Amino acid sequence: MPEPVAESAVRRAAPADAVVKHFSELTSEELYGILQLRSEVFVVEQDCVFLDLDGVDLYPDTLHAFIPHAGAPTPFRDSHGEQTGLSVMPAAYARLLPHGLVDGPAGHPDGRSIGRVVTDPAARSTGAGRVVVGRLVEDFAGSLLTLNAQSYLERFYAGFGFERSGEDFLEDGIVHIPMRRAAGPARG
Repeated sequence: MPEPVAESAVRRAAPADAVVKHFSELTSEELYGILQLRSEVFVVEQDCVFLDLDGVDLYPDTLHAFIPHAGAPTPFRDSHGEQTGLSVMPAAYARLLPHGLVDGPAGHPDGRSIGRVVTDPAARSTGAGRVVVGRLVEDFAGSLLTLNAQSYLERFYAGFGFERSGEDFLEDGIVHIPMRRAAGPARG
């Protein structure tokens, strides 16, 4: 697991902290950090063996929303507790799929799907995840938005106007629920 990030990276997240970029706009360090975070949480922490690098990140209309790593790279520890390298993980991340790309049970051909929502374990409880999701909801309030939420996060997403749109389902061994947010003013 990574060592705690520098104190400056653990401060409360603010809306201005979130950036949104297309794949072609990401720096190599930003891309590495995003992939490092997704692997750290989804594969290692949540023990999900799945193909994270699904090619969807590369679509020209896929957007990557994140709070960049603050400052210089920080020490990174592997699953054995040994320092093996450096971390440039963002505080939080989410991706927005292209219009019409149906993603799982929540997907809709007239909407855009938010996925891969993740927060650096060291930045949890700082509001970083809320800022990233809020940025996407605000920027795309005029569109139908969908997501397949881990069930324990239903109330979190409801705070942005998402509502359950179907029955529970199992994905990668974790109970999920489909959720949709109709076009309209952002809240949260």
